[in-house]
Amino acid sequence: MLLVFVIIAFISIFISSATKISVFRWVKLMEFIILYIYIASNLKFQSSNFKLNNGFLTKTLLIIVCLGVFQSILAILQFIKQHSIGIKFIEAGIFSPDSPGVANFTLNGERILRSYGSFTHPNVLAGFLLLSIFAFYYLFLRRDIRGKLKGLVIVSCFLVIIFGLFLTFSRTAIAVFAVMTMIMFLLEFFKLRKLEHNEERLQKSKKLIKLFSLVIVSCLLVIVILFPYLKARFFMITIQEQAVDLRFFYNKIALSIIKEKPILGIGIGNFVHYSQNYQTFLRAASKMAGNSANEIPDWIYQPEHNVYLLIASEIGILGLLMFMAILITNSIRMIRRINPLVILFVGFLIIALTDHYFWTLQQGGMMFWLALALAKTE
Repeated sequence: MLLVFVIIAFISIFISSATKISVFRWVKLMEFIILYIYIASNLKFQSSNFKLNNGFLTKTLLIIVCLGVFQSILAILQFIKQHSIGIKFIEAGIFSPDSPGVANFTLNGERILRSYGSFTHPNVLAGFLLLSIFAFYYLFLRRDIRGKLKGLVIVSCFLVIIFGLFLTFSRTAIAVFAVMTMIMFLLEFFKLRKLEHNEERLQKSKKLIKLFSLVIVSCLLVIVILFPYLKARFFMITIQEQAVDLRFFYNKIALSIIKEKPILGIGIGNFVHYSQNYQTFLRAASKMAGNSANEIPDWIYQPEHNVYLLIASEIGILGLLMFMAILITNSIRMIRRINPLVILFVGFLIIALTDHYFWTLQQGGMMFWLALALAKTE
């Protein structure tokens, strides 16, 4: 199915109006799939030797958690300074709350910068921190952690990552974090009930209670500290808000493109380029901006924010069906071994309904296919 999906994406290059862009995006898709195959193969073929599998998975997840701590520290510093830190080759650029196109929100008439970390958008940082948090959950519940010093370090790292997640003020990611975390705890609880009353069940119960307490205390602490900001960001949302309004706008454009080019789409990676000459888009964008078509602001030209509609518009309904077949097939296998990494991937599938970075950005593509590979672990 992966091969067929790649072939369909490749064919779409030949009908693209921007061939170079499509070739680049297809090469990137291949890169992400090769990463997926590499990680999944290591997890699968080393499963016969538990120590090898254990070591590979543990090291991979530890790297993700450590990077999550680093990104969160960077996010905290950016929030305190309300400006990029100025670290060359790490941060995505120089930005402040008043910079054009920068992600922010308003509190008491003042613009507040959302933290970027080293990513191109706070939502992408939030996606990576979700990956770090659920990697942490897996390690905490399934690996031995002993010693007070080690325990203190672990608690501190988790608190820092939670702070980083909330400082992105990404509503979808934070909602997914809350819901998927509660689902994870419920599933882990029901797993424990199936075990016999022995030492193993007692140890696992203690771990689950400790982790639950850590999550609750960390979240409450962050919410108390950031309450005015969270209130302004989460409780003032309206259907007329630009972020919401634009998503409906891009959905309509994507559906219009799918109706016109249903089989092979407009070419992989071509949504933005195609929109610049697509009359339906130009008329709608002009009306939204309140300007003539010649004065449409550049920032309006963005990818469709629903990954599934974006795939259908770029490589056609056939490409979307094959993509969904890959997800469904893997999901059926995952049901047999539900763990925090599987729940994380389900969360990513939900985020894909409202954001495009899993398909369009380097960091997002790596996160998505890495999460799919990790979700295949036992």
